[in-house]
Amino acid sequence: MLELFAKDRASGAQAKNAKERNARFQKNDNVNLETFPEVDDFCAGNDVILESQFDIDDDIQVLHPTSSLAEQPSSAKKCKTRKRKAEQENEDLASMIMNNVGSVANAIFEGNKILERVYHREYTGEEIYNALEPMGLEPREIRRALRYLVANQADARALFSCPPQIRLGFLTDMMDSGN
Repeated sequence: MLELFAKDRASGAQAKNAKERNARFQKNDNVNLETFPEVDDFCAGNDVILESQFDIDDDIQVLHPTSSLAEQPSSAKKCKTRKRKAEQENEDLASMIMNNVGSVANAIFEGNKILERVYHREYTGEEIYNALEPMGLEPREIRRALRYLVANQADARALFSCPPQIRLGFLTDMMDSGN
């Protein structure tokens, strides 16, 4: 608004600033501008142009008040078609991205499964001790079992993969066969 109606905006012989326009409107007290046809008549009689003097993008439409809504210009139809097409392309792109993200997630999941089979889990001494404690072993037996399972990680994996009810018997069998 400042650029359009600033004091020094008007230039040239026929140019008028906002103050001069207001003065001209006040002279014509009998002007009633409540409807579009009245504005059109006023503009035609006073040589006032309401259209923009700048180039208008295809997305912006200048609708004349005398035209009906049913009579849409072909540029409006083109604009709506272009907008619908862009929205559809955006939806297609989003769908494609989501599918690809899902594919990448599945690939990572499958890769992790393969890695679990190739690289077996190594239990720490603390993890083994914490699993041995609830079995009800005596402190001397816990130390012996801990030493055995840390040295034999495959047996530790086998022990912790079996149900907790049979772990004590399974551990005893492993350690007896390992001696």
